[in-house]
Amino acid sequence: MVLKDSLPVIQSVHLGGIALLVGTIVLIDLRLLGYALDRYSVSEISRRFAPWTRAGLAIMLTTGPVLFASDVTRYSRNPAFLFKMAALLGALTFHFTTQQQEERRGKIVAYISIALWTCVVLGGRAIADFDI
Repeated sequence: MVLKDSLPVIQSVHLGGIALLVGTIVLIDLRLLGYALDRYSVSEISRRFAPWTRAGLAIMLTTGPVLFASDVTRYSRNPAFLFKMAALLGALTFHFTTQQQEERRGKIVAYISIALWTCVVLGGRAIADFDI
């Protein structure tokens, strides 16, 4: 029963982790597209945001399994949750396979990154709407 009482706090921390992770990645993508932080190089922004990005990932990967474990049946049958997990896998894979080429990444890569992370966020938001 203690876990059920803690779920709102865990969910809030999870959302904070997502905000850190996705927010820093999207800011780097927006810099690649020329829409933000023009006076800094992409590599400098990436270096400065790296601890925040890693912290967001660590928070998300710690709190996410706790939330999943709180109601495995609900989440394993929820199409929005399954979509979010597929989008998360794609977004993380895409991010970590393209980040080594920060300065050489093209605009299309930034657009794909933003689209993938948007799918993760929207999929997470839709979980409550698709309870079966």
